[in-house]
Amino acid sequence: MAHIAIDARKYFDFGIGSYIQNLISALPELRSKHTYSLLVAPDDVQRIQCPQEWRKHSTSYKRYSLGELMLLGRQARSLGVDIFHEPHYTLPTGLKGRSVVTIHDLIHLKMPQFFGPAQRIYARTVIGHAVRHAGAVIVDSQKTKDDILDTFKVQEQDVEVIHLGIRPIFRKLEDRTIVERFLSAAELKRPYVLYVGNVKPHKNIRTLLSAFAQVRTKRDDLELVFVGGSCKEDRSLSEQAQRLGIIGAVRDLHHVSDEELVCAYNGAEVLVLPSLYEGFGYSALEAMACGTPTVVSTGGSLPEVVGIASLIVDPSRPEELAEALLSVVRDPEMKRDLIAKGRINVQRFSWRATAGKTLEVYEKVLSRWRRN
Repeated sequence: MAHIAIDARKYFDFGIGSYIQNLISALPELRSKHTYSLLVAPDDVQRIQCPQEWRKHSTSYKRYSLGELMLLGRQARSLGVDIFHEPHYTLPTGLKGRSVVTIHDLIHLKMPQFFGPAQRIYARTVIGHAVRHAGAVIVDSQKTKDDILDTFKVQEQDVEVIHLGIRPIFRKLEDRTIVERFLSAAELKRPYVLYVGNVKPHKNIRTLLSAFAQVRTKRDDLELVFVGGSCKEDRSLSEQAQRLGIIGAVRDLHHVSDEELVCAYNGAEVLVLPSLYEGFGYSALEAMACGTPTVVSTGGSLPEVVGIASLIVDPSRPEELAEALLSVVRDPEMKRDLIAKGRINVQRFSWRATAGKTLEVYEKVLSRWRRN
């Protein structure tokens, strides 16, 4: 039996927060004999939900701070932690060999044009420390593993690919009245192409807007709906949509509840994910689970995650993206085929499986550390 601690200071963040939350929910189902602790920010001690038998320890070290890197490891050791799991690349010092780090992507290094020199140097330095000192590195995809092996000196057997899971809430809603109520409340009266995510440069929204302008020349009834990031509140994107003459067909729903997001997927004609780089690609799988066809790019791990269940396009070619979107909305047989393949594809991804493989990594690292 071991004492395993998970850094949960990013519990309420969007992507990594979801990873932490779902891992914490799934690990107890495995009924291991280990004890677990969470290291949390002082303001989050009461807010964070965890199994009753788990312990929460407040830590004042802020994210991306010097204290995080230099002192958090010391606090973990003082708590008698055997294995420390850092769910982001910011692995503290002082935990060599008795830690696990999850690195979700190498976007700062693979897409350097979108980041400043300080951000790139910080990422390379901190990720380099993590891969050298962790007992094992977990990655979400084979693509990220390949990126790490290409960039850093690390043993292949020390990098474990563990795909993320899809929550059961994402599903096909047989009761269409629920979807219709959502569409009415959101004033979505026309068929729409759905995008879910932020609008950072690597998400390739400029290409999406160019492609959608081409789509509108053939299907002027379609709207482009954004959930999460706001297209219209980004000045450069809004100006581009104005120039293309599609600003009236662009809708921003901003952040929605999980239940509303399920309805948004269920109501969409197609989900589009045109990213230049993705470490995983949650929204494509969530859409498939909801019975919605998808069009994604070749960016990062997306082809690995969607398999044969999606149309896959070159993210640098708006005309190719436009043609793929039109193919889905125009061809009912293609749409049915993608939906059926998507339903099969999502069965590969579950949080229970993610937790089980993560537990195996904990135990492998624990065994090695105790031998040494």
